[in-house]
Amino acid sequence: MNRECCPKIVFLDLDGTVWSSLDISAQKPPFRKVSENKIVDFEGLPIELNYGVKEFLIWARRNGLKVCSLSWNIPEIAIEALKAFEIFEMFDGHFIEYHPYKGMLMKKVLNNLGLDVKPCQIVYVDDRDIHLKNVREEVGDVVFIQMGVNVKHFLELKSVLKNLLRDKCV
Repeated sequence: MNRECCPKIVFLDLDGTVWSSLDISAQKPPFRKVSENKIVDFEGLPIELNYGVKEFLIWARRNGLKVCSLSWNIPEIAIEALKAFEIFEMFDGHFIEYHPYKGMLMKKVLNNLGLDVKPCQIVYVDDRDIHLKNVREEVGDVVFIQMGVNVKHFLELKSVLKNLLRDKCV
């Protein structure tokens, strides 16, 4: 067992990962909730929360994982969508800036939170791998899980993390 690589923090991308919109910054607030897992923007365009998000967030925090958003978006718009979905407070923090440098942002977050974690204790979940090189250059060899490729939805992500916790933390 490699206890030193026990997962401590999960960074979740938003667009295409947490919700169906691939660019929430292009949506037009205000958002209105129309069902448990669906909101619409001002023009009536629907955005759906991806399968299992809420259950995953509850499980992760109950199991001692910090969960933070890490997103390239206009912060005000993304935050409004998180609040409309009623999941804003289910995260430990939101780190949303309008630039593509997720590695720099992740490094800044870890420093600002004062988290003493090794790269192998960081789980980064995104629907695209285009930021992974930058993340690994800035932070190190984080655990990367690609939504839609390595896992199909958040209940699969929960299962993967359960296995990581079991294998690396006991």
